[in-house]
Amino acid sequence: MKTRIYFISFVAVLLLVFSSSTVFANQDLILVYYDGHMHTTRSDGSGSVADIKATALSRGLSAVVITDHCNQLSLAEWESLVAECDAASDETFLALPGFEVTGNDGMFNRAHVNALDVKDPFVGKNTDCLCPEEVWPNPPNPDGTGALYPENITKWVDYIHHKGGIAVHNHPSGTTTLDYGVNNMEVYNQSHVDDVAGYAAQLGYSPQEAWQFGMMLNNLAINGDAPELNMLMPNPFIGYPGFPQDPYLPMRTILYLATYAFSGVGQWLGAPEAPLNSWDELLMAYVDGTVEKPIFGLANSDAHNTAAPDSIVGVAKNGVYIKNKLSANRLYKAIKAGHTFATTGPSLALDVNGEIMGDTAYIFDGSADVNLSASSESPTCILAKIDIIKNGELLQTVNPMTPSYAVTLEDVVNGDGYYRVEITSVDVVSGAYHFAWSNPVFVKVQ
Repeated sequence: MKTRIYFISFVAVLLLVFSSSTVFANQDLILVYYDGHMHTTRSDGSGSVADIKATALSRGLSAVVITDHCNQLSLAEWESLVAECDAASDETFLALPGFEVTGNDGMFNRAHVNALDVKDPFVGKNTDCLCPEEVWPNPPNPDGTGALYPENITKWVDYIHHKGGIAVHNHPSGTTTLDYGVNNMEVYNQSHVDDVAGYAAQLGYSPQEAWQFGMMLNNLAINGDAPELNMLMPNPFIGYPGFPQDPYLPMRTILYLATYAFSGVGQWLGAPEAPLNSWDELLMAYVDGTVEKPIFGLANSDAHNTAAPDSIVGVAKNGVYIKNKLSANRLYKAIKAGHTFATTGPSLALDVNGEIMGDTAYIFDGSADVNLSASSESPTCILAKIDIIKNGELLQTVNPMTPSYAVTLEDVVNGDGYYRVEITSVDVVSGAYHFAWSNPVFVKVQ
């Protein structure tokens, strides 16, 4: 039986490679993987660049971006990070220096932005070592209703763009707004999922319930102000003085009370003063011309245990289609263009009329060919669910229950919009779930 599983997986990988090369044959694209959010001992990580590289290579990555917290870096530490990254890089692997702009440190509603492809983090003279968050601060909001100074997050992003870089909103839980002007947002952050699940476990929830908490909080970045926030859950604070004693409370209220219990400042997710935004709402704002550039999605590990045997570097990552061969310039160009998919396991290739993720297909005859191929990328995993999404609405769900899947869907196009894909795979041995999210392919009617 095991031999048959491995053979099926091998065939699945061949199918994916064949379909991907067929779809993208005229563009000379290759698929590489990178993880773009992690920390060394220069901030709050446990490992070195060498530790990170060893784990990254063992997990099939071709690149990492190391994003230590700017407000914990000296000029000497930044320069040593750059030097270590240069020493760890070659023609087959890239270690790239980045940094994280770090605002309030609340459990949710966090104001953190990664800067990629920026030569140094400091505002003004490097010798002053002033980080964006020190020039334009964003301390914790005592009312727990989102960022205290959202205009300063915009200033961080403007500064990153002024330096020629790419701005990524980290672990946003639906708090990304168009005003920030970021290039990307994390639709999945492994550390955020693990942290929330850990807090839920401390409150007494079962491992399965704790994991569901972590996933739901992460998925607010995709789904926005989801109705699940009002779902009644068992009250973990019964018996604690000063807390409500109802047997069940809305999840939104439990999250507020939990953040208050852990940090002394309760945080409201989706408060009227700061409603949560879905990724699809942000994408539709680009389609309807509200903003000039779309916000593309990424998945990152946000690894802090970078020296540990169980380091999460590469557990979440991004597949990137780049031109011809690996280089920092080609990698950053592809990230900025949205030629990527976010994943914790499955791989995919998506195009519309030959135009790949991040690009625009021009429609002249009222129809579009949506071409998708996917693989579970594991001998023990099958593709359990594939959602094809059009303009924020579910167009079609497929349940392949096979290691690989490929389809061409002909669809009627009545106006400008986009297509994207969400994939769920399941390990038939362990029962673990894995996920992937494509970036959108836009369509424009001529």
